[in-house]
Amino acid sequence: MDLPCTGIGSDQQAYAGARSRHPGGLNVLFGDGSVRFLKNSINMATWIGLNTMGSGEVISSDSY
Repeated sequence: MDLPCTGIGSDQQAYAGARSRHPGGLNVLFGDGSVRFLKNSINMATWIGLNTMGSGEVISSDSY
């Protein structure tokens, strides 16, 4: 299965979406070594906040 990649900006960095066969969401490995189930209905701002490093976002664990 090919992952969708889209060029971003002038340097054409790429990204790919997360995938799972679990109904309703996916298991995600966090940088602290914990694994959590995230729902498909996760807010996009929360998803992006979880995928950035050192940006200072404060994300409540009940938002995912």
